[in-house]
This record gives sequence, structure tokens and C-alpha cells, in this order.
Amino acid sequence: MSGKLSEGSAVGTFAAIVVAVIWGLSFVAARAVLTTLTPLVLAALRFSVASVIFVPLMAREYLRGFRPTLRDVRELALLGFMSTTIYFWLQYTGVKYAGAGVSALLVVGLIPILTGLASTVLLKERFSAQKALGTVTGLSGVALIALPNLFVGNVDLLFYLGVVSLLMNAVLFSMYSTLSRRIMQRVRRPLTVTAYTIVTGTMALIPLSLTSDWNPARSLQPGQWVSVLYLAVVCSFLGYFLWNFALSRIEAVKATVWLYLEPVSAFIGEAIIFGVVPTPVTLVGGCAILLGALLTNRARK
Repeated sequence: MSGKLSEGSAVGTFAAIVVAVIWGLSFVAARAVLTTLTPLVLAALRFSVASVIFVPLMAREYLRGFRPTLRDVRELALLGFMSTTIYFWLQYTGVKYAGAGVSALLVVGLIPILTGLASTVLLKERFSAQKALGTVTGLSGVALIALPNLFVGNVDLLFYLGVVSLLMNAVLFSMYSTLSRRIMQRVRRPLTVTAYTIVTGTMALIPLSLTSDWNPARSLQPGQWVSVLYLAVVCSFLGYFLWNFALSRIEAVKATVWLYLEPVSAFIGEAIIFGVVPTPVTLVGGCAILLGALLTNRARK
């Protein structure tokens, strides 16, 4: 029995690591498109494309016998509103005004602490000393990378708007991760949960996006469309499925700490695509992030 549990934890951990890389690169992809589109239009376009994949999956699950209760529908719709509608509106506002690297760092820096607190209160998960040490170590690495970026150069009011949006972004994700794990323990269908949250969130995003101008979408370059497809298919479909799968195998706080790898992935992507070379301070911070993730993941209950 313990062997099966250990194997399940290992698979869940691997899924969380893959998600971190995928979502880290999403900040870079979003940056490439936000030079043309508004945050709301990009979010609506991304998840409209993703919903084309998820709606047939929902129909297939229904035909296979999945009949969500009214409670399930309410919770899934709430998750969709939190993790798709509002979350990506805030995140893309942050990327647009604060930049891709800073956005990844600010969001990831707060998520583990907030998720740990939320899972401790709502799911009664133990927040051990080693988990706390891992979280603090990783957060120190994030701060080491982020602080120079926050205080170097001229910062305008739009930058602060981006920062505030990202802080709210982190709060929403911590709530989503905790509530998603709770419904996963009951439904035990990662793909179904992913499909319902994406589609219901998109249904709320589309009318909101009509407050923005969609005309610039016609002038998107081929490379920008590749970014949109990456965000829609790889990040929304594969990323969310793997994330819900990870939450069904390991504790929320353990899964979330692996998201410390997102800034590392984002900086590598920026270096390759935009020619932004990480500084030695960034490399030291990245090592601290990895150490924090390892400490927390190996913590025993």
C-alpha cells in the first residue's frame, strides 16, 4: 500500500514540475501578444480556442455517465470564474504593465504561502516545520530575483496597477488550488474538472471582453498566433489537466511549491526569445527556489 502511495506521489510531483515549466513560458507568450491585444481580449481569445477542445470532452464524460450534482456545478462554475475569468484578466494586466519576468516572480512568490495557509484552514492539512522552511527558502529566492527589478529604473502608476493585479492574482490562485483539491477528492476526474472550469470561466470572459476593442486581433502576426495557440492548447488544456491531476495525488502545498520553477522557466524563455540574459543574482535566486521546492516536497506528514 505504501509503495502505491509513494508511486502516486512521485507521479503527482512530476506533473507539478511539468506544469511549472509550461506556465512559466506562458508569461513570455502572453508578453508577445499583449503588444497588440488588451488583457481581456487575449484571455477571451485564448480560452475560446481552448473551449473548442474542452466542450467535446464534457459531452464525452456526460455520455460515459458523469452527471454533476447541483453542488458540483456550483463549485465548478466558481472555480471557473476564479481560475479563468478573473484570474487571467488580472494576470495579463500584470504582464502588460509590470513585465513577464516580474509578473511570474510576484505571483509565484506569494502562492505557496497563501495556499499553505488556505489548505491548513480548509483542508486541515498539516503545515510542518520543514514545509515552512521550504516555503521561506523558496520565497527568499524569489525576493532575491524580484527586488532589483522592482526598484531599478523609473516606475509609473501603470506599473503599480500591474503589481496590485498580480497580488490579487496570487490570492485567487491559492483559493483555487485549495478548492480544486477539495472537489477533486469528491469527483476524482481531473479532466472533467478541468473542462468544466475552463468552459464556465470562458462563458463569463466573453461578455466581459466585449468592453474592449477586438479589431486589433485581425492584425496579429503568425508568431503571435503561435503564442495564442500555445496559451490555449498547451497551457489551458495540458497545463490545467496536469495541475488538477497533481492535486489529486499530492497535498496542495506540496504541489504549489513546485511552481517556484515558473520564474526560472520564464527567464529562460525570455533569454531565448527576447535576448534577456539572467544576472548572477537571478541564478542564485533560482537555486534557492529549487532548494525550497525540494525541502517542501520531501517534508513528511
